[in-house]
Amino acid sequence: MTPFTIVMEMENATLITGEEVREVIDGLARQIAGYVTAHPGARPQIVFVQAGEHEETVILADLVTSNAGALMELADFEFVSVPDGRYYQLKNTGIDRARGEIIILLDSDALAEPGWLDAMLAPFADPKTVVVNGHTFLHCDDFASRAFALIWFFPLRNNDERQARKRSLNANNCAFRGDWIRKNRFPDNNGFKVSCTLLVDEMRRQGIEMRRVPAYTKHAAPRGAQFYFWRALVTGRDADRKFALRRSPSRLRRIRHSLGHWFTLNWRAIRRIVNKGRDTGMPAWQIPGAIAVSLAFYSLAFVGQLGLASGLVSDTVERIPEGVEHS
Repeated sequence: MTPFTIVMEMENATLITGEEVREVIDGLARQIAGYVTAHPGARPQIVFVQAGEHEETVILADLVTSNAGALMELADFEFVSVPDGRYYQLKNTGIDRARGEIIILLDSDALAEPGWLDAMLAPFADPKTVVVNGHTFLHCDDFASRAFALIWFFPLRNNDERQARKRSLNANNCAFRGDWIRKNRFPDNNGFKVSCTLLVDEMRRQGIEMRRVPAYTKHAAPRGAQFYFWRALVTGRDADRKFALRRSPSRLRRIRHSLGHWFTLNWRAIRRIVNKGRDTGMPAWQIPGAIAVSLAFYSLAFVGQLGLASGLVSDTVERIPEGVEHS
């Protein structure tokens, strides 16, 4: 059986540049070459899954293979399209196509650092290991990305051990025993980023421990005011969906939770901005601005959560709106 499969979720193939593909492929090639050297005869599989039509998969395949170089000699490639597919549908489709004993999930905008693959695979030497969670952090290169890194749920790259220990499953940087994840795929849900939380709940029900490892991936920073606005609203709606499923469907309790959740998230974000701002390279004079960003973002999230909790907004399938710039 194939030792491991990397399932890579890609953006719509027509939006991916050759430079972006080359960066991803070069990093994988170096890491897989090290693995194959240590395990002669091993031939991993890489499944690229994108949400466009079949014609766009052909574009993606041409981009990848033209930049793959030596990686073509080290791994088997497969390209899959899920027309109009949502994030977790792409993951599940890749899992279905994976032949590996270990299935690694990685996103095209989460660039793996050196040593990532070894760190992801090492815990599976223990037959009791079922799930491994890597460390994803946001790239910071300006005020907006630093502010978002401080208020978002990803831990920082360094000096953020407490947040890293609390971090739930990173669907963009994790690995599973193939037999287990094929039987326990990401549940279907209308939310944008709810299914990974539901999968973690299933892991807990089965008594499965998630192993956290220093397998670092750098996630591209979100860009664009429209994306921030939409992402804040959907963050709130997802928070209500999780509460309704895990705690109570009562509208009154959901409304009360939205109020407490707004306060909790802002208090946590303000503390992180003050205490961790220096770790992102943020100068002290930008801290008040970052706090303002936090208040704006989580106030919008509160509006989204309250709207769904109260029934003013219907629970429809979340999709990234057309024209919203995102990463």
